[in-house]
Amino acid sequence: MLLGRLLIEELKKLGIRRLCVGRLRCGDYLPQCIAVSLLLGKYVVCGGGYGGRTVLRDDDLEITALTKDGIPCDARLVKPSKCPNPIRIEMPIPSKPHFIIDLTLWGEHTETERNELVEQVLASISVVRRYLWDGNLELSNVPDEFLQYLDKFARGFTNAVVINKGAPRIEGPTVMLDAEGDCVLNEVLINEFSTFIIGGIVDKERRVKGETGRLYRLLGLKVPRCRIELRGSVIGVPDRLNKIIEIILRVLFEGRSLEDSIIMSMSKRDRVNRLFYEMQRASYRVRVGSTTMLVIPKSMIKRINWLGATAKEVELALKKSHVIVMDDEEINRYLSLHQARLGPWTHKYVM
Repeated sequence: MLLGRLLIEELKKLGIRRLCVGRLRCGDYLPQCIAVSLLLGKYVVCGGGYGGRTVLRDDDLEITALTKDGIPCDARLVKPSKCPNPIRIEMPIPSKPHFIIDLTLWGEHTETERNELVEQVLASISVVRRYLWDGNLELSNVPDEFLQYLDKFARGFTNAVVINKGAPRIEGPTVMLDAEGDCVLNEVLINEFSTFIIGGIVDKERRVKGETGRLYRLLGLKVPRCRIELRGSVIGVPDRLNKIIEIILRVLFEGRSLEDSIIMSMSKRDRVNRLFYEMQRASYRVRVGSTTMLVIPKSMIKRINWLGATAKEVELALKKSHVIVMDDEEINRYLSLHQARLGPWTHKYVM
């Protein structure tokens, strides 16, 4: 969205108040999409043209659908081949934040993990384009084989991501994001760092602890390693490369808290895993005959579900955690019958 705002300001300086746009495939904020397309060289701004229905009106800029006749436009968005003398658009492209996905460990991934890694890189490009553009994303230590995979997955895909076959390009205050890092990332630190190194690691078929730390040592980095926590735990925090980038960008450009950004980026699996963790913390054990059960009062479920998970997700987490939900009255009645053996219920749960 940032580039979109910068584009609007530049068009206003050039006296362009009505821009005619043809069929542009875009699921995000339209000016942002136009800005990225201009930077990629897919389109240019040409003087004149006619427009029909209004597609978007934003801050004194009207974007209309390009037609053969109709309302005159100040300029139109067209393919470069259809405009011999395009209008020069100069946007101050932000160089920060700078995201780096390092592919040093590409050779150790399984075939399934390599496919997943390519998918996450493509998703990362899409996420960055919502706010900035391809130049804010760098791939370092890129092997030729990765580029072959990328071409196979997205043949003909136009991008301007920085492809670096050597070590990552460190610029300004830098941090490596690692779930096992020794510092905790927060909003203040996010705004202080300009470069974020994200380990290009996918452990889809095997869980190996400490891989990001090993990558950190292989790269010979001397920068902080910080983890992203959600209320004191990394459980449920998204680990996909594109989701991590999305969390950082939401804090920087939407002004959201880190907690809200994490929750907005969580997948169904992430929410269920976090609910499982919270239910285990909030439950207490009772013994019925020879069986020990994990029990939680119904009134506690709402407190636990601060994630805003659906009823189905809560049900899945309960099934996974083997926790039994009881009415508060039922629990109190049970405890009164067995108080001598169990003692009073003084369960403490801190969110």
